[in-house]
Amino acid sequence: MTLQRFENEPAFLADLRADAAVRALDLPLPDRATHRFRFTEAAALLPGGACTRELLEAPVVAVDASFDVPDEAVAAGVRVLPFGQALASDLAARIGESLGEVSGMDDALLAANLAMFSAGAVVVVPDGARVEAPIVLRFRTGDGGRLSALRTLVLVGAQAKATVIEELDVPAGFGAAVTEVVLGPGATATHARLESGGPGGVAFTRAAYQVDRDASLQHVHILMPEGLVKVEAAPVIRGPGGRVEGLGMAFTAGRARADFRAVEDHAVGDSESRVTWRAVAADRSRSIFTGLLRIAPGAARSQAFEEARSLLLSKHAVAETIPELEILNHDVRCTHGAAVAPVDEEAVFFLRSRGLTRSDAYAMLVEGFVEPVLSGLPVAAMADRVRDRLRTALAAA
Repeated sequence: MTLQRFENEPAFLADLRADAAVRALDLPLPDRATHRFRFTEAAALLPGGACTRELLEAPVVAVDASFDVPDEAVAAGVRVLPFGQALASDLAARIGESLGEVSGMDDALLAANLAMFSAGAVVVVPDGARVEAPIVLRFRTGDGGRLSALRTLVLVGAQAKATVIEELDVPAGFGAAVTEVVLGPGATATHARLESGGPGGVAFTRAAYQVDRDASLQHVHILMPEGLVKVEAAPVIRGPGGRVEGLGMAFTAGRARADFRAVEDHAVGDSESRVTWRAVAADRSRSIFTGLLRIAPGAARSQAFEEARSLLLSKHAVAETIPELEILNHDVRCTHGAAVAPVDEEAVFFLRSRGLTRSDAYAMLVEGFVEPVLSGLPVAAMADRVRDRLRTALAAA
């Protein structure tokens, strides 16, 4: 089977691709028995609806990529390279140690991505480096009815600090993007992903995180598709003192569908996680949130909190909001809450009585609804950009 995607791939990647291809062909696609794929068929995320040899061996689909790396990151020794260039550099050994360790080949979708990814980035933040300005990675997938597969690896060293923003646009066809983020002891990192696409775009993305002792992670997911996007966030706290904050929102209109799942996994005790989610669904669109707080048997003194709220702008829109708990230790604090509701017409009336048009009143109420997420975004310009896109989308909805 021909799987090479980059020029002169090292032996470890060839072996990894071969193992992943076998898994992708042998394993069934995830079914709808659990909440992970309860609302979106896994087959809908692949051309032809199946993981086949023809899919894995298909020609590479071009992906446009551009990176913004601030000067202070370069001065601090941060390395940001396209995946192919990183494999040909002195980073190859570190990539070999880390690739597939946080998000491997547990199911056919993930295995297929590992077997056939042909674009992406590697970000390495050395121990002790402290970078305030964000590193921005932009990807735009190709068309042609085939699958564009991307992979990003982010390694944040001990006591280091960095913000990495990924922007993924799938205007048409199929896109699959997997990001692995590893935080060393005492590291502080923000990873944000903005996901968008055209009416014919179908995307499956997963961001998996490993959080070491006393490390702090903020993961952010903004979903604004016109087609279908299935997104997964999977942080695992592996060291005491680890902290995770998840922020997310989705806006859907037309017949778009945004399906988001977060699993906050406390593998050790003395750890903390919090998830805040907001979704706004208009027209005949559908927004889905499922969130699992998992506390391992030995993870005493863990704290985990989850709040998910959805707003319906149309009687035809649908929002599914399902929080879950899997608590295997009694010495913990865990809470979760979920709510789905239409716009408060009394609030609309109040704003209109103060001179606002109906559309302006709706826009003000929606912005206020998602503000708990936007106000927590790591970069003010990013929050302003999301607000602008939200206003434009609301005006057209």
